[in-house]
Amino acid sequence: MMSRNFSTQILCALAVAGVVHAQSFSEGFEPGPATPGTAAIPANWTSVNASVGGPGTNPNWQIRNDGLVFPASAGVSYAFANFNSSTGANNISNYLISPLVTLNNGDTISFYTRTVTAPTFPDRLELVFNTTGSVNPLDFTNVVLTINPTLTTAGYPTTWTQFTGTISGLSGPTGGRFAFHYNPTNGGPLGANSDYVGIDDVVYTATASGTLATNTNLGQGCYNRFNSFYEYFAIGTNDLSNTTWTMTANGAGGYDVIPGGTPFSAPSATATAVTLGDDNSAAVGTLGLVVGSNGWVATGAGNSTVYTPAVATMLANPAAAFYFWHDMNPTIVGSGQVFYEEVGQTAVITYNGVFDYGGTAPNSVRIEMIVTSPGVAPVIQIGFGALSTAGNEWLVGFSSAGASSDPGATDISAATFLTTSDPEASAMVLTANTRPVTGTNWNLATSNGALLDLIILGTADPAIPDLSFLGMPGCGLRATLDLISVGSTTSVAIPSNPALVGISLFANGASLSPGVNAFGAITSNGIQGTIGDV
Repeated sequence: MMSRNFSTQILCALAVAGVVHAQSFSEGFEPGPATPGTAAIPANWTSVNASVGGPGTNPNWQIRNDGLVFPASAGVSYAFANFNSSTGANNISNYLISPLVTLNNGDTISFYTRTVTAPTFPDRLELVFNTTGSVNPLDFTNVVLTINPTLTTAGYPTTWTQFTGTISGLSGPTGGRFAFHYNPTNGGPLGANSDYVGIDDVVYTATASGTLATNTNLGQGCYNRFNSFYEYFAIGTNDLSNTTWTMTANGAGGYDVIPGGTPFSAPSATATAVTLGDDNSAAVGTLGLVVGSNGWVATGAGNSTVYTPAVATMLANPAAAFYFWHDMNPTIVGSGQVFYEEVGQTAVITYNGVFDYGGTAPNSVRIEMIVTSPGVAPVIQIGFGALSTAGNEWLVGFSSAGASSDPGATDISAATFLTTSDPEASAMVLTANTRPVTGTNWNLATSNGALLDLIILGTADPAIPDLSFLGMPGCGLRATLDLISVGSTTSVAIPSNPALVGISLFANGASLSPGVNAFGAITSNGIQGTIGDV
């Protein structure tokens, strides 16, 4: 509980600090993930995929700050969705849903969007809203505007372009949400439509009498820990040829992955060819390993042998495996073969110029594994030789045994260090369950904490993104330490005082977590609550 009345203290502190002018709502998706790449959308937004045929290998809207595909409109980050929202050739229906707001006629929503520079597959996007406040796709029945309704390659902007929609048709102030609905029909990896769209610099402007109370997410919590990593390469791409990687077991049950190691080399004279059919697998040696003709080496049996690489399948396979999943066929006349050699506890598996299915482009990969017990390989070295950009897609990475969470794609060739953890864990999250409206309570809750959760409440944002100097690398602090509430929930009473409108309060979660870092604690994202009267 709080040590004393927070409302009284906060009023005194803000009287000295002065009033901060409020904005209705804005989202620039900054700063994005801590290292360049992709990450989940901000905690106060929601991604819901209702695509026909089920979600694909990129089921959710994500944030990108690595400049790949195209750079952000402003800053370094933007939200995106792409053709892998669905599977096969199916209708895509993928929603990026806003936080809860109070809608009024005349409110405006402006945003920037674009697709790829030279589109071959048309994209479409709707701006929609509901009057229920839910995140159920069926409730978003009000269409404000549609970009490229007829799905032509010239109908979606190829440079960042601003659009503005206006809310109308309401009988009065109404709680609801707006959403960006990515909905090309006949989309997906095998469809005639859908490619890649970005959204940036979203501004919601409330025109109703009164000032909208808002919650703005600040930074992100620590630490997301996954037991897998991967990079998915579309047809015609793969930048891992002639690279080397070493995976070494760490103290967290997973692996530390760094560039460097044993490069690709042809199999030795003592290696034996593995008998593999098309879309096939075979057990090899005495160490319990299984190899697949389509590019994977597993520490046990049961992994899928289908030829189309799929992230969801990889993350659910029953045995841990390193993947360079691509449709290959060692039975083609002239194709290289898969070879196996075992010396003590060391196994070497060599894909020595194995052809793409239906072609003659060779693929060469060398996997060296030290196996200490069945299903356990504390050291794995990967040496990529020449990899084809013909044929179908590639999925490269590692997944532990059984069900795994999706860590999002990683640019492996740009990484200098990757780490996995088993068991997995999600970063600590602070959520505002209500908005700070005068005369009501601002309710906050933490999740994914550890031994003892705390909620820090302050009058300012110290904007410290990394607490390495305290022994908490990757953790941040986004609220001054004015008061600390013990427990995973707290409720802040906002007095019914017009003078408070426009003032910002700040909150940050923390949790004692012995052993996770030198300090023994983690923190959540921060939240800036700007007081309003609606």
